[in-house]
Amino acid sequence: MDTKSILATALMELTSRKNFAKITIADITHVSGFNRQTFYYHFRDKYELLSWIYEQEASQVFDEDISLENWHRYMAVLLQHIRSNKWFYSNTIRHDESYFQNFIFTLTSTLFYKAIDALDLHHQLDASDKKFYAEFFSFGISGVVINWIKSDMKESPEQVASALKSLAQDSEKLAYEKYRESYRKMKGTT
Repeated sequence: MDTKSILATALMELTSRKNFAKITIADITHVSGFNRQTFYYHFRDKYELLSWIYEQEASQVFDEDISLENWHRYMAVLLQHIRSNKWFYSNTIRHDESYFQNFIFTLTSTLFYKAIDALDLHHQLDASDKKFYAEFFSFGISGVVINWIKSDMKESPEQVASALKSLAQDSEKLAYEKYRESYRKMKGTT
């Protein structure tokens, strides 16, 4: 295990017994067995370490084969992982949800931008429209996932992922119908 992973494991272990807000760099270095200099060589602060953990956790779930058709399955696996580390995610999000929100937003906005781009066969949308739509869906997903975590993860990860998939598909159908109508008007075939 590399140094970053050992520091991450130490932070995760600490969150199981201590409020994230009260965890110090000294706590992390004590549990990891490293000194402060080693910590600061790899991370600016505990928040940068936290962001790194979120990214690493997701990189174990998502891969290059993710698409509009299968993203919900990856999301279900990520939510299962979050649920299995409930104490860590609940503790860190309760302290400051912005780091997790930024992580989920970045992850999903990239995916939705690519998906919207792939669906725009006639190049009707400019890059700013695609970015806007991708960000809209990403903020929604971020909010749903954070709310799910904050409300003690009552629904199963599969239920949440399925609801997100249904919403995305319904929105996609609505957008397609709107696009088809505009395209017909543009071609004069209404």
